[in-house]
Amino acid sequence: MKRYAFLLSIAALPFIIGCGGGSSSTPAATTSSTATISGTVPGTLIEAFCEDGSYFRVTSTNNGTSEHPFSLSVPQGTNCRIVMTTNENDPANRVVTPICYVNGSTTGSTIVLHDDVDIGHVPLSLDPNGIADANEDHVSDNPLCVTVDAAKAAVSTVAVLDTDGDGIVDPYEDDDGDRVVNAHEDDDRDGIENMYDDDGDAHPDYMEDDDHDGTPNYRDDDNGDHSPDYVENDRDRENGDRDSANDNSDDNTDHNSDDGSDDSNDDN
Repeated sequence: MKRYAFLLSIAALPFIIGCGGGSSSTPAATTSSTATISGTVPGTLIEAFCEDGSYFRVTSTNNGTSEHPFSLSVPQGTNCRIVMTTNENDPANRVVTPICYVNGSTTGSTIVLHDDVDIGHVPLSLDPNGIADANEDHVSDNPLCVTVDAAKAAVSTVAVLDTDGDGIVDPYEDDDGDRVVNAHEDDDRDGIENMYDDDGDAHPDYMEDDDHDGTPNYRDDDNGDHSPDYVENDRDRENGDRDSANDNSDDNTDHNSDDGSDDSNDDN
């Protein structure tokens, strides 16, 4: 089981899942201005992880050709990392590709939009055997670079959501070496991949900061057992907090929810 995944505390925003979408996700409420990155891809999920903690995703629109258009709005003036996934709903053939950018003589892993940018067609691989993938986790070891207009966007190498600085965002690392990346694990074993597991607010639970302590769920491990607190507090597999009294005791056993003791051994 994956012990942690995405790094962010994110503002709630709607998004579209599955090819055939096409409208961009709504920017975080704290964002005062946005710009759009657009282009075409061969049927793809597009995600943006931004330095201000916001997260956005959208799927391309299936227009009956091999070049599906997409448009994704992100905060202006903020470093963002973009990842594109083909065959996103097919684990056996899924291909995850980090995107990098060329701006004049500069190449970077993050992009800062100052205006709307069209990156043209992005020739992503549809075959996991067609990418460099040393650990066989379906994530390309080599980012795919696209050219951006220097007047509309800047590029840099800021390590946004990249703890080890290898050019791959933390959600698409395979921390436990099982050839399944963090985003596609099922931490709470409810049959839903982490990426699509949410409590109805339209973004993954493990990307949030449920206890508002400034540490995202995937890093919160108060008892030091290498299992995220949000997983342990969801033992009924219903994405709910099972420690409503915040007394470090599961409500399933501490029914009076007031003293932190298992009721089977607690007369009070």
